Amino acid sequence: MPTAKKRVNLTIEDELYEEFDTLKKLRKDASISSVILDLAKEALEINEDLYYAKIAATRLGEKRLSHDEVWAKKRK
Repeated sequence: MPTAKKRVNLTIEDELYEEFDTLKKLRKDASISSVILDLAKEALEINEDLYYAKIAATRLGEKRLSHDEVWAKKRK
């Protein structure tokens, strides 16, 4: 029976496996896969934050218009 979720086959070192196993026990998760999935989601959120922070920093250097300046142009 096909599953709705995609699968990823990951090969890791024994030491890293043990770390994930320890996390699984500490978090009382059902499987190591669920621990890795949670960590992957967190990593994506962190990278997304870094991406948008970079865009925001670029925009801070751009010319800014006040609220009144923007709406004055729209009314004309």
